[in-house]
Amino acid sequence: MELKTKLFLFVWVFAFGFSANAQTKKFVVYFKDKKSGNPFSITNPGQFLSQRSIQRRITQNLPLDSTDLPVKPAYLNGISNVGATVVYPLKWLNGAIIDCLPELIPTILALPYVVSSKALNSKIKESPVKNKSKDGIQSLDYGQSLSQNSLVGIDSMHSWGFHGEGKLISVLDGGFLNVNEHQAFAHMFANQKLLGTRDVVSKDGDVFSDHWHGASVLSNIGGFLPGSLVSGAYASSYYLIRTEEVATENEIECAYWAVGLELADSIGSDVVNSSLGYTTFDTQALDYSISIFDGRTTLASRTAGMAARKGMVVVCSAGNEGNNSSWGGWISAPADADSILTVGSVNNGQNYSSFSGKGPTIDGRVKPDLVAVGSGTITADVFSTSGVSANNGTSFSAPIIAGLVAGFWQAHPGLTAMQVINALKASGSNVTLPNNQIGWGLPNFIRAHVIAGSKPAIRFPLDLQIFPNPTSGNELFIELIDSYAVGNAAFEISDLRGAVALKGNLRFDLVNQKHSISLPTLAPGMYNVKLEMGGKQFLKRVILR
Repeated sequence: MELKTKLFLFVWVFAFGFSANAQTKKFVVYFKDKKSGNPFSITNPGQFLSQRSIQRRITQNLPLDSTDLPVKPAYLNGISNVGATVVYPLKWLNGAIIDCLPELIPTILALPYVVSSKALNSKIKESPVKNKSKDGIQSLDYGQSLSQNSLVGIDSMHSWGFHGEGKLISVLDGGFLNVNEHQAFAHMFANQKLLGTRDVVSKDGDVFSDHWHGASVLSNIGGFLPGSLVSGAYASSYYLIRTEEVATENEIECAYWAVGLELADSIGSDVVNSSLGYTTFDTQALDYSISIFDGRTTLASRTAGMAARKGMVVVCSAGNEGNNSSWGGWISAPADADSILTVGSVNNGQNYSSFSGKGPTIDGRVKPDLVAVGSGTITADVFSTSGVSANNGTSFSAPIIAGLVAGFWQAHPGLTAMQVINALKASGSNVTLPNNQIGWGLPNFIRAHVIAGSKPAIRFPLDLQIFPNPTSGNELFIELIDSYAVGNAAFEISDLRGAVALKGNLRFDLVNQKHSISLPTLAPGMYNVKLEMGGKQFLKRVILR
């Protein structure tokens, strides 16, 4: 079943026929000029972009340019006239995916408007379906998903009233098995939040009978199953796009991915999640080399960079090659693209997952950008109607961040896509020293919320942790718990008679919520530690041995 939608779709782009047989192969061809003689004009963008897409550009002050224009119809017709089938145009790269006999390529290259071509290896197999079933637990809370949400502040985001309302999220994946059956997605249908689907691979109009992977990914962005799984952007709208043939790994899927990203742009998506990545292929001679991972070379990475310049936040998984010595443990394409959020994995103890793809890119940029829980991540078990299961992979950490992006952007609608990305990175747990395992670390909604201009959230009474307690050392730590307070605090350490042994001032900010105090030589005993902040006083007792 394919959902109907009133969203404007660039229909002619997808109107070309598709006819493949054993003799034909798929190629990508690139064209010359784009503006001259093109019936479409950037002065009339309503011809080829939805109003939502146009408004996204206006809001972020992103002018239209020639890359937004559709490929010239005359070029596409010319390709068809020499005997090739146009599968999909690629407007951002001014090209097209075509299907034809290999011996026809010299004729196509001789056309005056064709610059070059490249073969795309492709093969379609039936995707395997794994068989298992578990039952979920029903109640009105985050259930088993609490930890993965709270580590990035999604629970706080929800308590502030942001659940992704008003945002459109496109999910590019290999299939969305049983999304129309599992209870974690029932709210999307009931509230008309699932705006449409598209199967770029087989064009059969049904993404709900394909692979399970995209359904599990979707559950970590918009799933709502109280008591088991509640995800960050369950109130957003969604468009599901199948670009991947999971049973094979061929470069045609990179081209399909580019088509899906252009579609996401044209319908006005704010956020795109892609838990897909490319390093090696079924034909080994076509494997990528880390030497080309500069964010500007592979077809998918170039397209991801273009999407960022169109004002969308693209969230990509870093890949699961961290333990792959033959690959080197690096990230995958399009995770090397600039101006997107590449997401790695940690476990619930905030430790790096050894399988998570690592940077840097070949041009020296830190990757991943952020991390979320990808080890033991709770997802919908789509082989049941209401169950959940634990899965491993950056496929499941990326959508947690996508949900956070949607809610944070809802809270700060005046931000551009790059400002959203920068604020979340600045809120990271590893912001002072980003590295190529966890990047800027775990983002946090409240820290990002304050960075973006909201008033600091100071809860009273503040919960203080003072440790070690008891202590026989010469250093004491004061840490604020469950609050992100910004401001000056005065502290005082006194004995039980009230005699002050030490006093001073501390500055708490978004990064430094813990401070150390060097203790003078004091007699063993019990002491009061008083902290004054925001007009309030807080008292704790410590024992010195």
